[in-house]
Amino acid sequence: MAYFTLDKPTLFMGYPFDFHSHFAGILPVESRMHWSAADWPAQPIPLPKGRSTTFQVAKGQELSLIGLLMAKNGIHPDAPHEAREKAREAAHYELFELALQRTIARNPFLAFDKEAYLRGECAAESTYLACAILLQRFGNLGVAPAIDQPDLYRAVAELLRSEAVRDAETFELVRYFNRKIWTANKYTPFDDAYWTRGIIRDRHPELFAGFTLCFLREEGIAYTQTATGEDEIDDLNTLFAAFNQAHGTAYRLLAHTAHGYTALTPFNKDLAAIRTHFELVGDAPKSPTLVGIDLLGAETRTGFYRDFFAFVLGSLSLFKTYAEKNPDTRKVVLHIHCGEGTGISDNNRSLCGYFLRNATHVEPGVFYRNLCAYAYKCYANTLLQGPVKQRDKRNRGLSTDDHSALAGLFDELFQDNSLTVAGLRLRRFDITSATTQSLVAYYARTNIMNLSRALDAQDGQGPTCYERLTEPDSPFTLRIGHAYHYRNYIASKYPALLFDTNLGSNFITGAAGLFDSAQAYRLNRGLRHLNGFIGTDVLRELIDAVAYQGEERLDQSQIDYVYGLTASEAAFHQGMQHFAQHLPPGTPAAIGDRLHFYFQQQCDLHRPLCEGKGYPLLQLYLKLFAQVLNWRSYLLGADGQGVEHSNVQDEAMRMSILLNYGLASREGRILEASLENTHRLFVALGKAYWDATIGTPGEPAIALEWRRLSRLEGFESPDSVVLIESRRI
Repeated sequence: MAYFTLDKPTLFMGYPFDFHSHFAGILPVESRMHWSAADWPAQPIPLPKGRSTTFQVAKGQELSLIGLLMAKNGIHPDAPHEAREKAREAAHYELFELALQRTIARNPFLAFDKEAYLRGECAAESTYLACAILLQRFGNLGVAPAIDQPDLYRAVAELLRSEAVRDAETFELVRYFNRKIWTANKYTPFDDAYWTRGIIRDRHPELFAGFTLCFLREEGIAYTQTATGEDEIDDLNTLFAAFNQAHGTAYRLLAHTAHGYTALTPFNKDLAAIRTHFELVGDAPKSPTLVGIDLLGAETRTGFYRDFFAFVLGSLSLFKTYAEKNPDTRKVVLHIHCGEGTGISDNNRSLCGYFLRNATHVEPGVFYRNLCAYAYKCYANTLLQGPVKQRDKRNRGLSTDDHSALAGLFDELFQDNSLTVAGLRLRRFDITSATTQSLVAYYARTNIMNLSRALDAQDGQGPTCYERLTEPDSPFTLRIGHAYHYRNYIASKYPALLFDTNLGSNFITGAAGLFDSAQAYRLNRGLRHLNGFIGTDVLRELIDAVAYQGEERLDQSQIDYVYGLTASEAAFHQGMQHFAQHLPPGTPAAIGDRLHFYFQQQCDLHRPLCEGKGYPLLQLYLKLFAQVLNWRSYLLGADGQGVEHSNVQDEAMRMSILLNYGLASREGRILEASLENTHRLFVALGKAYWDATIGTPGEPAIALEWRRLSRLEGFESPDSVVLIESRRI
């Protein structure tokens, strides 16, 4: 039956792992998450070089960038509501001033070569446009300054220090731009948000780290491998160890490269610096919580995968010794970002970058005057459209409690409207544009094939890199982050590779390429937020990319085996004794046991609903066996909750829904028990993988978040729709 509904509301227990994490991107701008444990740390923590911590996260403190600044300013969570709201407003102004200071000190547009895309330029341009609007609102613009002029940002900082201009409209503008400058969005590449965050991490490194650790715990994450720069390893190792001891967590560090932004020479220099952290001091590791290397993605070029493998294999004895001597890990994790892409390019960038590269015979002063006037007109248009957009949001069943009068300003600036100067129509990076999507698909797919060639590389007639990295006594475990494109090919060719899936972040970065317009992005809100509608064509494309369940997933011997299971219940139970023999070679026994339990559990649950009919039963068993074969795609991660608007608990619910879409009974019901079984499989696989690579996971000593799925209904056919409603408990 094509129409289906959820048979009853479903509770999802917490998923305690985050296998794809960037430490700098975890904290959101604002959050409803608060620290629920006692003040931490209770006492100063000794740090390297004779220092000690000077921060404390108070019970009840909001865990966000705004909460961090409120804490820094001495605002206690127990302060009166009015005082806290006033402090929140002040923190927003302070956060915006930090963005101004970042642009003064590190303005990308001060680069000599403006022909190529400049890291941070979209975030810097957003700051510039906010300044242009603010100065025009108060009549202080004068001659429109260029984007690289620091006096502009100093003037706005000075303006906003005056209480006279801090009215409700100004605060709304500052808050709106904070949400756009410090996080990724449709018009800002994720790495631009990381560029902005550099200043708050530099100013308040300990407080930033403490708030981030507390945020992870409050999200229900007990086990994580989070990536950070090698220059932060020593301090973070100390803080991680102290936090783990205090809260029963198992947080681990990966040292990440600056891979995506360097040429080969500085890349190799970066690896050499990382290598020093794996050298022992005496007979012990310097930073025990460091368990591996995170190779950042080359989203706009082909990556240095072969050079990376040459480096780790050239240091094989070092890494073997490290894994043997480190009590905090059993393997050295090689986490490789591949197959994501961002779509930025020399001609797919900021408005100003596009102008500076392509304008001919246009005075810059004319351009900036037009740009500032255009920004203010778009601002005015957005304010006029606000009530209509709020009504539309309400009609779509979405909450308007936190509706901003400026919602849609970036759409007005960069998509719904346009600016043409002297015949040159300007354009801004947009994850839904055809240009971005074609670039994402090209570089993501190119890098997947580049990775494959690197794995196949060999010296003379010797073993390949893949064979050396995955041989039985190898100290490494290889995990691929993203791999949204061509995953089925890579998974089949290299059965020892694992994948961490982070769909929530792939939506906001444009890596999935699922939404070809801002309207499609908005329409499929249910996929991103698990509240709203999802087009079935989008859903099917997503399932096929990361967890293909077609009959083609099985080889002929597996099809014959599954067919034999349909003969009778007795044949099924007898056949299940040989289940492990039909799993891919090399499947660990602990994993095989969990897959056996899941397959039998799901078959027993769904079999009665097939009413003993052979063909529906065969279809069911084939799909469930395909799910079993895809087990290496069920390690989940958030990939920077704050920057990329993601949540690992949402990832677990989303993946459970993907695997159960199409398992509806002939009466049109998706079973609560089936969703729960799938979710339990993800947790069990996470534990087995952690046990094999890091150490035996105990029961999490934290309260895990729960999610309630109250509605899941739709019509399973092309060009149809699914409706999801869920909430946190």
